[in-house]
Amino acid sequence: MLEILSHQFLKKYVRSHSLDWDHIYSFGRILSKCIQNDSTYLINSEIFYTQDWIVAVFISLFLYQEDSTFVLNSEKIRFFKHNQMEDLKNLGFKYILENDQLVFSSHRVRLVTLKDLLNDSNSLRLNNHRVVFSGIEEIKQDLKNNLRISLLKKDWFNQVKQSEHIYQHVINTYNFFKKKFFLRKSLGNCYLYLEKEELSFFVKFFNENAYFSEQFLRVSNALSQGWACWVKLDNTNFEWIFYLEPIDELCQIKEFLTSNKFVFLSALRKDNFFQKYLKTHRLDVDLVVNFKSNFREKKISLYVPPKQMLPNNPLFNSEILDKCKKLTIFRKGLTLVLSDDVYLKNYLATELASVYGKRVYLETIQSFENDILCASFDWWIKNSILVETPEQIIIPLLPIPSLSKPINLITVSYNKKLSKDWFREFLLPEAKVKLERSISPLRKNSGKLIILDGRANKRKWGRLLLQSIKPSKHINYMLPFD
Repeated sequence: MLEILSHQFLKKYVRSHSLDWDHIYSFGRILSKCIQNDSTYLINSEIFYTQDWIVAVFISLFLYQEDSTFVLNSEKIRFFKHNQMEDLKNLGFKYILENDQLVFSSHRVRLVTLKDLLNDSNSLRLNNHRVVFSGIEEIKQDLKNNLRISLLKKDWFNQVKQSEHIYQHVINTYNFFKKKFFLRKSLGNCYLYLEKEELSFFVKFFNENAYFSEQFLRVSNALSQGWACWVKLDNTNFEWIFYLEPIDELCQIKEFLTSNKFVFLSALRKDNFFQKYLKTHRLDVDLVVNFKSNFREKKISLYVPPKQMLPNNPLFNSEILDKCKKLTIFRKGLTLVLSDDVYLKNYLATELASVYGKRVYLETIQSFENDILCASFDWWIKNSILVETPEQIIIPLLPIPSLSKPINLITVSYNKKLSKDWFREFLLPEAKVKLERSISPLRKNSGKLIILDGRANKRKWGRLLLQSIKPSKHINYMLPFD
């Protein structure tokens, strides 16, 4: 019954609004079926990068006369409030908006961001609740960003009234470790990892002083759960910052995922990564559904030079620059150069600007033709919707997570202790997701993807990474490159 009603209401809505997605009705029916059958589905489609699907979710949740939760980002919540909320009332739905809750006579639909969900202990204790969870393609990074704890100097010099003895003890501890950490600092490295004795001291110290502040309590809980931790030294202000982050982010919401039923929405074309992520925690999905987006999918033109240098070659950077210059000669449309290596990214932007001048941008949203944009993968993923579709994307280095980041190094060490294949179980899946999300715009115009990392051809995992780029067609040469 829910499927039929949702289809009818959705049809009324589409008649008076232009929704450019052929699969909107199928999506609405499958969503309603999942909600009604008390199942867990994973639905994949690049349409979730847009706003054209949101109304179908709301109609199904409005008609489902039990309390439910819709997890989505703040931008999409604002879009619904400003563009769809009144239109749905005009369809006959009677509700009021109260603290981001749509209140009906028989039930409530709560709108919540992941950050608010994590900060609400009552939400995490829900049981047998229906949840539509969007943005699943970013779940690992979003959990990292929202769970990470940064203990700053101001958190030690707390202004809350404490006994003089306790307050002085906290300040003395901070200053003692400041001196100790800076004495241990190595040249060119601002990160330090705690020694066994230091970690034991901090576990005891924060447990005994958890009442000092809310931040101290968070640190105490994190240390008791075995979170990864490290220190960053601020050489400018001669201070230190204590960072903590869970090694396995999903464990923090596993009870919530186990106790409720979900519709997971992923903006990847086919999200195999999240399903595997769930299986590592013995969490299952009842059905996986893939929908095409609102554009005609075209094959990506993939070019990988057969005799490309490996990144550890001393001449790698200069060869990459030479090839980037050749690949951008006489090219029309936007050329995007992606690199998570900060030095390489800045080097290429600087050198290309010396040749092409104002045509070259570094992580700046531009609006001119034939430009060259140099950016990190993360910047591009975040801002790609604001930039025109590139004619070609050049990738000098595959986005393998850097072990210079403390959390990555600690996670690798943790996996080694468990005798796990840390590269294929941790680093490679992260690279696949980032690569998939970065190149998706090329399916709109059959744009060119040029990978200049020699490991793509010379390593088995590199060849498997290339095979995962679909749909694609390999090209053997690119003039005047060859």
